[in-house]
Amino acid sequence: MTRSSSTIDERSARLFVSIVETKSARIAGAVLHDYHAASATPLIGAGLLVPDAPVLVATSLVDHEDEPVNLEWSPEQRAYGYFSPAAGWVTVDSERLQVFRFDANAFLGRVTSRLDLPRSARPAERIPGLLWELGDVRLPGRGARVPIWYARRLTDRETWQQVVNYLGGRPPADFRVVVTTSATRRLAEADLSRHQFIALGDLEIIGAALVIEPTYLAAQLKAGTATHAGDPVRHAAGFRHFWVGEREFKFSGDKQRQIIEYLFNAWEDGDENVSSQVMLAELEFGLKSRIRDIFKGHKDWQDLIEVAGGSCRLRIRELLEADSPNAD
Repeated sequence: MTRSSSTIDERSARLFVSIVETKSARIAGAVLHDYHAASATPLIGAGLLVPDAPVLVATSLVDHEDEPVNLEWSPEQRAYGYFSPAAGWVTVDSERLQVFRFDANAFLGRVTSRLDLPRSARPAERIPGLLWELGDVRLPGRGARVPIWYARRLTDRETWQQVVNYLGGRPPADFRVVVTTSATRRLAEADLSRHQFIALGDLEIIGAALVIEPTYLAAQLKAGTATHAGDPVRHAAGFRHFWVGEREFKFSGDKQRQIIEYLFNAWEDGDENVSSQVMLAELEFGLKSRIRDIFKGHKDWQDLIEVAGGSCRLRIRELLEADSPNAD
């Protein structure tokens, strides 16, 4: 197993993201040792956290004080430590002095490990420590490659402005995708046209934390402009959630979400009914695919989708009428 494919559980991934989103993207070994030992081990093993210059300051281990103490090297003990009035010389374990930093190359190598990028593509740092260009990726269901970037700390106002200025000054030919470990719900995406910011957490599948799943990325991109809470018909997280009025439908399967998206886009374009055969062919699901089989096990899919006479559609009109105050 390579480092880029090693298993990172959800708890370790959350710890890693929290470190990456700090200003320095560093964490003290003492903190890892005392509070996150189990979660830190796979991150260090995968090369995502690597040793940095040690900090020669520690909190007293014997005097019960919160004030930090400066450490000195003891030739006799061959270790760093400090003199305590209560206990004399106190040696501090080297692991408590170590500082770990996030390794961008290892992380971005893992993030893109499942993506179809050109062989020559390498992460290129565009704003030091904040923004990287990853390359043009080929995705399922899309003819042209899509430029993909990574950014961190976008919820920091100064960082966001730097990223907006940089990307805005170099507009994409079509559009550009920026994957981020930041919370996207707080981003003012209107500051940049032809850009889509997607949270890394929305692109991972169970068992593959910190790795972009291409089908999830493709589903997010085809979603188009984000919907808003006040819209009568709206969606979120790559069509994992779909609302018609007050009614919410949840879809976990990739094919299910692609069908919902296809029908939603057709509905927005004014095409209420679409050919089931044409839709399945355009989605590249195979000649023997059937809508009923794809949604098998989803208890209320037929409340949302009507399949009849070789065509299918979203039952948006009926659901909105049922929500109407004048409905019987």
